[in-house]
Amino acid sequence: MEFLNEFVTLLSQPYLMLLMLGAVVLGLLIGILPGLGGSVALALLIPLTFSLDADAAIVLLISAYGTVTYGGAITSILLNTPGEATAAATTFDGYPLAKQGKAGKAITVAVLASAIGGIFGFLVLYFVLPLARNLVLAFTYPDFFMLAIFGLTVIAVVTQGSAFRGIISALVGFMLAFIGTDPLMGSSRFTFGSFHLWDGLGLVPVIIGLFAITEAFQLYYQKSSIAGEYDREIKTDFMEGLKDFIHHRWLFVRSSLTGIFLGMIPGVGGAVASFMAYGSAVQTSKTPERFGKGAIEGVLAPEAANDAKEGGAMLPTLAFGIPGSAAMAVLIGGLIMHGLTPGPEMLTTNLNMTYFLIAVAIVSKVVALPVSLLIGPRMAIVTKIPGTLMAPGIVAISFVGAYAVGGSYWDVVIALLFGLIGILMKQFGYSRIALIIALVLGGLVEASYHQTMAAFGWEAFFNRSISLTLLGLTVLSLLWPWLRTLNAVKRVLGGSHDAA
Repeated sequence: MEFLNEFVTLLSQPYLMLLMLGAVVLGLLIGILPGLGGSVALALLIPLTFSLDADAAIVLLISAYGTVTYGGAITSILLNTPGEATAAATTFDGYPLAKQGKAGKAITVAVLASAIGGIFGFLVLYFVLPLARNLVLAFTYPDFFMLAIFGLTVIAVVTQGSAFRGIISALVGFMLAFIGTDPLMGSSRFTFGSFHLWDGLGLVPVIIGLFAITEAFQLYYQKSSIAGEYDREIKTDFMEGLKDFIHHRWLFVRSSLTGIFLGMIPGVGGAVASFMAYGSAVQTSKTPERFGKGAIEGVLAPEAANDAKEGGAMLPTLAFGIPGSAAMAVLIGGLIMHGLTPGPEMLTTNLNMTYFLIAVAIVSKVVALPVSLLIGPRMAIVTKIPGTLMAPGIVAISFVGAYAVGGSYWDVVIALLFGLIGILMKQFGYSRIALIIALVLGGLVEASYHQTMAAFGWEAFFNRSISLTLLGLTVLSLLWPWLRTLNAVKRVLGGSHDAA
């Protein structure tokens, strides 16, 4: 009943609905720009929420974030240019469909799969929350410590590139998290005599630097426009796309469940979910040879998984304060700024705000559906703007956002510094996601460690079933890359022996 009341609260306030409509359009615009994914959208919009109350801030952030994936799908189909990595799998069959004159149908299927998949994911989140509340009561300080370590280990291992470099990125993030005042002794740490660092590094300036400014620098060096000379006529085939969506409804359900499950694992989701859903669609198809040449299932599966995973990623974010992705880490920063601390409080004292957040996510998907179908194909014109013109605007907005956080020019310097660091991390294959999430989790790890030692002693890390289980999973995740490599070597050697 409380859940339905939050829907009524949202729908009965025209101001919030108009704000949602504007955020949906803004999310579409951000989504079609390469590299400016959900985490960047949230980082850029958080400064705009400073003057808003908590309800309006949630509407703005969640509505814009939930629509970014639509923009990425549109450019993937029309221009073979994914807005972010999570939309890359959509290009495999989306662009061939566009070249066949079926762009309208492909966009219709992509938007339907994204919208309904997102709604499905958040409904599952709502029904799982009661179980999560009971689970939260079973956790205490050592369990939260082990859970944070496990989540970070998974993120470091499964992020793109070398697992070793992912772990190095996470350790650097931990080091950055410990800058500032020691919460136990009150002494300063790693401040190098600068009073600007007494409160530590601001989360939002670091995120703006690593994502928005880094991507803007990369975009600047693209001398031509994203679309090039693309000027193909776009047709709309709504009914045909709707029929295809209904025909492949069971593939949609399976892909959505894949996204939800992977979204619940911190750091997975995203591109992993969309590629796994695409691979599953190929494996279960009676005509797999059509994939890569314009199979509509190749658009439906990754888009359904990509949006459904957000509901799964919200579970560890809201229940434990552990971000399921880089975007969830940014969202945590936005919620904290408005007095909402993700974790057990969101499922107890702030349960009504949790229900409101889910209601906003669902309603924004419904609002975004007709908007995306109406203006989506026409938004491809934005990708004709040269990168040399777009990049300065993005950098300017980023600097304003970084300054607005604390009204300090030091935050602008931090954003610029981490923008340069982000370029180096991309160049050498280090994970920015692992660094950001380690920066977020650093406080939880330190606090839960001191609380455990004060309340139970070090034995609590090893004599509780939950802690031991999480420790075992942590060790397994660290060994997984080695085990996978060993298995691949055995297969190669086995094949060579058989050939001999």
